[in-house]
Amino acid sequence: MKTVQEHLKELDTEELINSYLALEPVHREIIEAMAAKDNITAKDLWLKFRNSIRNYIEHMREVPITPPEEASVLYVFEGVSTGFMKKRFHGLVHISELKESGVEAEDYSYILCHHGEVAGFFVADTKRTQENIVDLMTDVLYEASFFGYTEEDLAQYIKEIENESEDFGDDDEEETKEEAAGDETEGNPVLKKPEREIRSKKEIELDANFRNASEAYAKFLREKALREVAVSLFGKSQQVQNEI
Repeated sequence: MKTVQEHLKELDTEELINSYLALEPVHREIIEAMAAKDNITAKDLWLKFRNSIRNYIEHMREVPITPPEEASVLYVFEGVSTGFMKKRFHGLVHISELKESGVEAEDYSYILCHHGEVAGFFVADTKRTQENIVDLMTDVLYEASFFGYTEEDLAQYIKEIENESEDFGDDDEEETKEEAAGDETEGNPVLKKPEREIRSKKEIELDANFRNASEAYAKFLREKALREVAVSLFGKSQQVQNEI
């Protein structure tokens, strides 16, 4: 298996940049930035975004690898989105947990992981993952840059979280309780609850069946992908083969 860093070095830079800029949250951020900036042209702002992302990609290609506490592997799986349509997602699973727990292994967030750790994540050799490698690397780049393109940005955010945790005390708890009870305090308006939609027993039953089927199918698709990852890592047993 190759690491995130190895895949980033092999992929075309411009393709990665275009894929990153096409992400809905990033695209929305650019539009908002263009609307707020009066002293810079849209073209110059667009080029500024592209250069920032290009530098970030180069940083992820060269950052020293930090071995994680748990060897982990990224993989792509299909899921179910609104309207019961299939959509591709990705997960990060600990290899030891996958070996021990199989499809019950959990996916882990890495939004607060240092860039050197993210760059060292393994990438599954499954067909589904490799066929969507550009999209996967784009998602990884986005997750790892959620709080900024540099380690300094991430460190600053972590520091702010730690400071907020230390400052949170009894006074804050009492204030929160008072705010929660605000609608019962004299002088505060009581918000009216929206009227509930009246649905027939048949509609409620069909809605429950739809939700249950959607959740069951999504669970099946993720487990299928995890079995494929397990086979690529540990070999194919007869039992795993039959379940796939």
